[in-house]
Amino acid sequence: MSVPAPAAALRHWNRLIQLAAASGSHTLCLGHYASLLAAGLRGGDASTFPSLAKSCATLRLPRLGRSLHAHALLAGAAGDVFVRTSLLDFYAKCASLPDARRLFDEMPTTSRTLVSWNCMVTAYSKASRLAEAVNMFNAMRGLGVSPAGGTLVGVLSGCSDSMAARNIGMCVYGYSLKSGLDADLPVSNSVLTMLVRDGQLHAASLLFDSMREKSIVSWSAMASGFLQTGDFNKVFALLNRMQGAGHTFDSVALVNLVSAAVLLGNLLVAKGVHALLIRSGFQSEQDLVSSLVNMYAKCGDLEAAQEVFDVVHYKNVVLWTSMINGYVEGGRPDKALTMFDSMLRTDVQPNGATVSSVLSACADLGSANQARKVEEHVASVGLQSDLRVATGLIDTYCKCGSVELARKIFDDVTITNRDLPIWSAMINGYACNGEGSEALALFSEMQKEGVQPDAIIFTHLLTACNYSGLIDEGLRCFHSLTVEYGIEPSIEHYMCITDLLCKSGQISTAKEFFKKIPIQLRNQVLAPIVSAYSSQCADSSMDSVSEELLNLDPQDSGHFVLISNMLSCLGNWKKATTYRTQLSKKGLVKEPGRSCIELSA
Repeated sequence: MSVPAPAAALRHWNRLIQLAAASGSHTLCLGHYASLLAAGLRGGDASTFPSLAKSCATLRLPRLGRSLHAHALLAGAAGDVFVRTSLLDFYAKCASLPDARRLFDEMPTTSRTLVSWNCMVTAYSKASRLAEAVNMFNAMRGLGVSPAGGTLVGVLSGCSDSMAARNIGMCVYGYSLKSGLDADLPVSNSVLTMLVRDGQLHAASLLFDSMREKSIVSWSAMASGFLQTGDFNKVFALLNRMQGAGHTFDSVALVNLVSAAVLLGNLLVAKGVHALLIRSGFQSEQDLVSSLVNMYAKCGDLEAAQEVFDVVHYKNVVLWTSMINGYVEGGRPDKALTMFDSMLRTDVQPNGATVSSVLSACADLGSANQARKVEEHVASVGLQSDLRVATGLIDTYCKCGSVELARKIFDDVTITNRDLPIWSAMINGYACNGEGSEALALFSEMQKEGVQPDAIIFTHLLTACNYSGLIDEGLRCFHSLTVEYGIEPSIEHYMCITDLLCKSGQISTAKEFFKKIPIQLRNQVLAPIVSAYSSQCADSSMDSVSEELLNLDPQDSGHFVLISNMLSCLGNWKKATTYRTQLSKKGLVKEPGRSCIELSA
C-alpha cells in the first residue's frame, strides 16, 4: 500500500493535468496521470478526475474512462458533483448510454446540474432516441431546472432524421422564441442546420437573414444548403459576403467553395479557388487536397489533379480514391488501373469506394480479366462482404458479358443481406445482355423476399422486355409501375415502351401510347416512332412528324439522320439530301458509334 504523498505534490500533478486538458493536449494529460501513479500517489482527488474524464471523452477511450471511474471510487472522489458530471459527460460522448443513465440515476436530484441534464439530453438525441431526449427535457423542466441554449442544441442535434423528428425540432425552435433563447447563436445555428438538412431553403434563408450575429458555422450551413440545390452562384456570392463581414475561411467553408467550383466546372475559377486555399494555409489538409483533386478532374484538367496528388507526401485512402475516380470519370480507365496498381505497392489499403471506382474502370474497358484480378484482391483483404463491392463486381462482369460470374457473386450474398442496389445490378445485368426472362424471374424472386422496387428497377425491367421483345410482359411491368406501386413514369419508362411497341411493328399502338405521354417529354420519344416508320417504309404522312421532331430538338444531329434515312426509304431523295445539307450548315456532326472487345492474353 502506497504512502500518501504530500498535498503539494498532488497539487503539482493536478495543475499539469488540468493545463494539458485545457490546452487540448489530451494524450499528454493522460500521460501525466500515468506519471502520477508511477510516483506512488493514491490516484488523485476531486481536482484530478474531471480533466482526465474530459480527455478520455475527447479521445473516445471508453475502457480507460471506466478505469478512471474505478480509480475515482477508490480515491473517494466519485461523490464529488464535478467528478460525477465529468464522468457522465464521458459516458455520454462515448455512446455508453446505459452507463451514463445508471450514473445519472444514482445522482441525488439536488446534485444534478444543468450540465448533467444537458449531457443526457444530447446523448439520447445523437443516438436517434429523440423520444427519450424529449422526456428528459420535460423532466428537467418539471423539476424547475430551466433549459439553457446548450439544452436546446442537444435536442436539435437529432431533429433531422425524419418528419416526426423535424416536427419536434420546430417545436423546440418555437420554445426558443418564447423563452428568448433564439438569440443564442448556437441555437440559431442548430435550427438553421436542421432547416437546411430538411431542404427548407426558403425558411433557412429567412432565418439566416434575420440573425443579428453570424459565425462561420452559420455561413457554412447556408452555403451547404445552396450546394444541395446545385446553385453554385449563390454559394460564391454568400462566401464573398462572408469575407466582407470579416470572417476568415475555415476548412468547412473551403470545402463548400471547392464543391461550388466542381459544380461550375470552370477551370479558371478552379485555379482561383486553389490559390485561395493556399493563401488560407490549408493546402496540406488531406480532405481538402482530395477535394482539389476531384475539382480539377471534374474541370477536365487531369494533369493539374495529378500534380496536386503528387505533392502530398503521405497519401491516405481518400486521396488515392479521388485520383483513381478522377481518371475514371475523365475517360482514362487505363490510368485509373495504373494508379490502383501503384496504390497496392504502398501500405495504404483500398476501401469499398476505391474498389468501386476501379471496377468502373474495368467496366469501361470491358475487361473481365482485370475485374477478376480486382476480385482476387478483394478476397485477400476481406472486402468480399462489402455490399457496395459485390454490387460493383456484378455490374462490371455483366458489362463485360460475363453474366455467369456476376450471378455467382450475387448468389454468394445471403438473401437476408441483399439490398435493393444489388438486386438492381443483377436484374440490369440480365437486361443488358438480352436475357429478359431471367430478369423477370429474378424480379419475381425479389418481390417474394419483400424488397420494395423503385423507379430504377422498373427501368431495368422494361429495358429487359425491350431487348428481348417481350411485349405483353413489358406492358404488364408498366402497369405495375403506375398502378401497383404508384411510381410516376420517367422518360426512360416511356421510351422503353415506345421503342418496344415500334420494334414489334405495333406502330399504331405506339402512336396511341405517345398521346398519353406528358407533352414536355414527347420530344425524346418521337425518335423511335420516326425510326419505325423509316424501317417499314411508311407513307408520307410521317413528314409532319419529322418536322415536329426537329422543332422540339433542333440541335440533335441524330434526329436529322433519322429523318433523312426515313425520307430516303420513302423514295424522297431530294428532301433527304436537304436534311443532310441542313446538318452540315448547322455545324452538327453525327457522333460515330464505337465498341471494343477484349482479346484473351
